Amino acid sequence: MNPVNINWADYVKICIGMMNMRPSDFWNLSPREMYLAIKGFKDFNSTEEKEEPMTKDRLEEMMELYPDG
Repeated sequence: MNPVNINWADYVKICIGMMNMRPSDFWNLSPREMYLAIKGFKDFNSTEEKEEPMTKDRLEEMMELYPDG
């Protein structure tokens, strides 16, 4: 079995620096928890469009279905 080299500095920068995680919480994470936390942070803060913006026709349809007032 080959050991895996983990660049802990990068994970510390992401989790503690960018995600504002407490050091004690970071060091108590399992690898799976760390992966999920980083993935969730990335998904939430991503600028990638996941869906197409609403079209004008769809907006007008929604306004008819759910009028204000």
